[in-house]
Amino acid sequence: MVSIKYLRPNEVFDRIKYLVINGIKHKVYDSGGDYPATLIFLHGIPGQISNWKYLVAGLKGRYRLVAYDLRGYGESDKPPKVTLSDYLSDLEVLTKELGIELSKAVLVGHSFGCVVAQEFSVDRDVGGLVLIGPVSKLEPDFIDRIAWTLPAAIWKRVFFTVNPLTRRFYRSLFFSPSTPNEVFEEFLIDNKDYIESLPPHVFRYSRYLVGYEVSRERLGRVRAPTLVIVGEDDKATPPRHAELISKLIPNSRLVKVPKAGHLIIYEKPDVVIKLIDEFVSNEVIKGG
Repeated sequence: MVSIKYLRPNEVFDRIKYLVINGIKHKVYDSGGDYPATLIFLHGIPGQISNWKYLVAGLKGRYRLVAYDLRGYGESDKPPKVTLSDYLSDLEVLTKELGIELSKAVLVGHSFGCVVAQEFSVDRDVGGLVLIGPVSKLEPDFIDRIAWTLPAAIWKRVFFTVNPLTRRFYRSLFFSPSTPNEVFEEFLIDNKDYIESLPPHVFRYSRYLVGYEVSRERLGRVRAPTLVIVGEDDKATPPRHAELISKLIPNSRLVKVPKAGHLIIYEKPDVVIKLIDEFVSNEVIKGG
């Protein structure tokens, strides 16, 4: 089992390189190795590689593991605007650059990363999908609207620094009430400096992504075995999103995890690791 305490990202991501993909420098972790499956991790917004530290630590030595900072986030370049097509193209080029056979690739997405994973898989024969806290529809919230219309000096310090307001807001929105506060504090330690350092235009990327909504016709074409995981207490992407996506993807299974919120990959990493390991072993490798 992976300890929930004292695991720092630099203890996990020891094989970092930088690849220029579609003109954008991307920070990439690749564990390497010859394994029957490669897991590719796609973080949410405004996430980064470190969000996957517990899952990568727990799955090392069983599969080839690849994680990267999506364009605009982490240590990857931050262009003026982004589109969903950009993210899909980046993933396609990345798999070719790293020599990953799609039929042996399992895309593991969290939040917005699930949008990239599920849309990428519509017309491509990937080995499998793991969708954690998935999104069925991207809609602007009040913070998006403020960031789109007002100067950054007004909203960045209020909403995107660690202060009493954001502590209460992030704790309530992204974590289960049952989650120990030390888990929330560790998440802040990992992400505080990063979030506070992001340039204002990154927080406006949402204007180029909102309007996305899952399509019965498109997701009905996904052929890969799919595991959908959601925390029962997820407020950011409530279980109804996962339920709909699981219903639309033909070969899918839904697991709701009690006492977990949107950041289940921090709250219940051992549960998620076990679910992924069993799914990849039994439904992707043996079933492939």
